[in-house]
Amino acid sequence: MLKAVMVSMALALAGLSGAAIAADSARGSAIYETRCIACHASSVHQRSARKAQSFDGVRAQVLRWSTEVGGTWNGDEIDDVSVYLNQRYYRFPCPQGLCKGEQASLSR
Repeated sequence: MLKAVMVSMALALAGLSGAAIAADSARGSAIYETRCIACHASSVHQRSARKAQSFDGVRAQVLRWSTEVGGTWNGDEIDDVSVYLNQRYYRFPCPQGLCKGEQASLSR
């Protein structure tokens, strides 16, 4: 019986996609503070001529710079940093299922 429960749980977890699990902005903050802050002061996100004009634009910039500095980030890390930056600086509507709390209510 225990084996059947464990197999069921494993199958259920395996069926969850990354999009079904909200990104972790705390993890995004830690990644950003560790890997990005050396080149980015907070003013880069607050300037009036920002390249990102939507959540997708924020994610595109995170992906771009991940690639520029070596491309070692996986999709979850890119989502986590994107959600962190969006919550901290941009406040664009966040895609359904990616953001938690207030940001999720701003979904398109």
